[in-house]
Amino acid sequence: MKLALATVAAFVALGAASPASASTPIPWCGTSPSAADRLPDATAAYAVHVIYVRPPGAPDRFAAMAPRIVGDVAAFDAWWRREDPARTPRFDLFPTPAGCGSVFGALDITHVQLPRSVGGSTTAFQEIRLQLSSEAGLNEPEKAYLAYFDGATGQSGNARVCGQGAPAGGFGLPGLAVVYLDSCGADAGDTLRPVVAVHELVHVFGAVDRSAPSSCQSGHVCDFGRDLMSAVLTGAELDAHVLDSGRNDYYGHAGAWTDVQESIFLEPLDSPDRTPPTMPAGLRVGDDPSGSVRFSWRPSSDDLGPTAYRLYQDGRFVREVTGTSVLLPDDGRTLRYSVRAADSVGRLSAVASARFRPGLGMVDESGRLVRDTVRPPAIPRVTIRRTEKLAVVSWPGVRDGGGLRGYRIRIGPRTLIVRKPKVTFTRSRVTGPVSVAAVDRAANVGPALLIPRSRLR
Repeated sequence: MKLALATVAAFVALGAASPASASTPIPWCGTSPSAADRLPDATAAYAVHVIYVRPPGAPDRFAAMAPRIVGDVAAFDAWWRREDPARTPRFDLFPTPAGCGSVFGALDITHVQLPRSVGGSTTAFQEIRLQLSSEAGLNEPEKAYLAYFDGATGQSGNARVCGQGAPAGGFGLPGLAVVYLDSCGADAGDTLRPVVAVHELVHVFGAVDRSAPSSCQSGHVCDFGRDLMSAVLTGAELDAHVLDSGRNDYYGHAGAWTDVQESIFLEPLDSPDRTPPTMPAGLRVGDDPSGSVRFSWRPSSDDLGPTAYRLYQDGRFVREVTGTSVLLPDDGRTLRYSVRAADSVGRLSAVASARFRPGLGMVDESGRLVRDTVRPPAIPRVTIRRTEKLAVVSWPGVRDGGGLRGYRIRIGPRTLIVRKPKVTFTRSRVTGPVSVAAVDRAANVGPALLIPRSRLR
């Protein structure tokens, strides 16, 4: 399937005069480059995760680029707060090491060398996106990604593609913005690069909807040349741009189409909700009479609420629900079931997880049973032998992975537990329906087999 991209972002005249830089390098506090997300996240919310990407064989310039990337992010924050004091983009931070003097010095930057080379600017975006998602595992649905690509895109001439961006798409592809460091002076100076980066991020956040009155040229606006989302960028620094001139197209507008101001990746500075929800507790994963797996937990608490719950199977996002119990498909494999709470402003709890083995119950990483949450099997059949006064009922014994306690017999309102698969009734005393079901040591009760009273009287 062809990906629908809000692409091409910016073109510049290479000979244009460059104003003063809008981005100043800031020391990065990471101790070393990372090929994976640093965990746990210090940003307990939906966030933008930054990546330094280079193709196979390209020089490793991470040490030189990291302070410039941190400076870009600091510039985004200052500019966005100027344009809207009630919002700023959330960025993925890692727990701040001692002595880090800047908030954005703790920016979590993942360093990735792609396993395969990419083509020119016409295909580079798709190839980078697929490799980051499938090969590097950078595909969390709670994150948007900003990648600085430090490789050749084969461009020449005065009009170049500076970057590309697209929101999350099908096949689990994440929202991604790419800045091409070999284009538009992104490597030579620190002026246009931050404009390109934040421009592409706004594409990731959902702009510009075709319903916007000034929409033009595949997700841009054409009403004001210094609008951040103008179809043509002319080389001016970030401070010279505005966020949706007139506030009528993609930010803080009154229309029914996508409004970036409501993006889950923006921190609502005007919200009283400052605390993420608590981590769900009391996880239980077990079988269900429907043949599915039932996953349940106790409600989380939040300072304001309401709270939704995001569900995962083996790390793959499944869906979001508002209740505290859900049925999920059972494919017969041992899987890790996880849940995290999310509040209305996009703050996220820590992830709570449990492993479940069908036919056995909740298990540890070694597959050992830690909690029996699976019902015993159904009683397949009964054999009844009657005498003048008695009815002797027997059935094949069943097994349970956690151990069997016995069999529950219900005779009308009365209940008894027997250890062996056999019970004797006085026929004249059978006055109500009779059923038999296996019970395990964890008190899970298997499907009940109903015995017609007529067979016992």
